[in-house]
Order: sequence, then structure tokens, then C-alpha cells
Amino acid sequence: MGTIDDDALGGLLVIAIDGPVASGKSELGRRLAERLGWRMLDTGVMYRALTWLALERSVDLQDETALTRLAEAVQMEVGPPLSGSDESATIIVDGLDATAHLREKHVESSVSTVAAVAGARQQLVARQREEAEREHLVIVGRDIGTVVAPDAAVKIYLVATPTERARRRAAEIRATGRSVAERQVLEDLLRRDERDAGRIDSPLRAAENAQEMDTSALSIDKMVEAALQIVAKRLPEAMG
Repeated sequence: MGTIDDDALGGLLVIAIDGPVASGKSELGRRLAERLGWRMLDTGVMYRALTWLALERSVDLQDETALTRLAEAVQMEVGPPLSGSDESATIIVDGLDATAHLREKHVESSVSTVAAVAGARQQLVARQREEAEREHLVIVGRDIGTVVAPDAAVKIYLVATPTERARRRAAEIRATGRSVAERQVLEDLLRRDERDAGRIDSPLRAAENAQEMDTSALSIDKMVEAALQIVAKRLPEAMG
């Protein structure tokens, strides 16, 4: 599919994909963007990269002021993934390539703490909105349809059973060479769900006008086809 005529649609457009960890957001966003000829922005890599940088610089993750200042000052460049990479993007922070560190255990265990800091979120949300003003974009995250792009042309909210999400997440971790028990992954996942849904600033929730998709029993191909049906219904011009 080709790009869309901006004049025909009255400006740039956003497709927002939200949902909890391991619901399938990143892979769906990547595949959907490819089918539409759009760019994809996975906002999760921005929070992970900021978390990694904070840990590298020994910033106290309980110090909200320090984390906010770091988010204000950091230079962040998000680019397309390298060929063959499992990541959805490459990301450079203050001249350092954080891409290879995004899935490290200490980053995984700390990212929801950093993401709950209102000041840091506000800084990254501003950057994400700037990206959405540049070109047609599929944006993936946990607050896209509610906060980052509330006027998105299409909003999709993914859900899946906790056990299925834990199975997927465990498989991702094992693919990096680390051993992990699914029971532990499930416990960690449920704790992160609670933190994401319970944070004061930008809690994880579906936008009122989002289309919910249960991915528990869907292959990625089925997810993409279901998403394309939603896009065709709400934004038929994108399917030309």
C-alpha cells in the first residue's frame, strides 16, 4: 500500500495501539505500519532508553525531580530498526546507543517505576506528539489513545489473558539466552499491570472510542488482518 495524500485527508494521521505488556502491540504496530506504508513509533523504547540512561548514571529512581530533569535534558533520537533486529527501533540517548540494552533485566524491572514519574512522562509525551506532527504514524504504547494522541484517527486497544501474555513474555526472554520460569514472569507481569493502571499520571486504560481486540488466541497474521479491517472501517482512505 502506498502513502496517503495529505490534502485528501486534511493533514497527518495517527493510528494509536495501546494495551498491557505482551499483548502484541509492538509486532502488530510494526506489521501494520509496513502494510500501510507508514512509520511506526514504539513509545516503550523511549521509556526503556531513559530508564537505562538513569541506571547508567546512577540516578536514584525514587528521586522524581532527578528523573524529570534527566528527561528534560536528554537528547533522544529514535530511528528505524536495524535489519534482522528484534527491536522495533534504534534509539540513541545523549550520543549513546541504548538499543542493545532495552531488554536487560535491570531495565525491565525498573521501567515501570520511571514511567510512573509524571514529570518524565510529560517530557516524553511532548516528544511523541512532535513525532506525530511530522508524518502519518502508527504509535504504540500505553497512553496513546488517551493522552499522546487523543484525536487519533483509529484507536485499537489490545488485551490478552495474563497466562498467554506471560507465555509470550517468557518466550521473548528465553530468546535472549536468559532462563526464566513462566510463573515468575506472570507474577512480574501482574505487578506491572497494577503499577501501570494505578499510576496517577496517564494510567493504562482503553480510550472510550477505542476498538478492543483480544489477541489471546490470534496469530500475528490474524492480528494484522483484524487491525486492517478496523482501519478500513474507520479510515477507508488509508486502504487505497
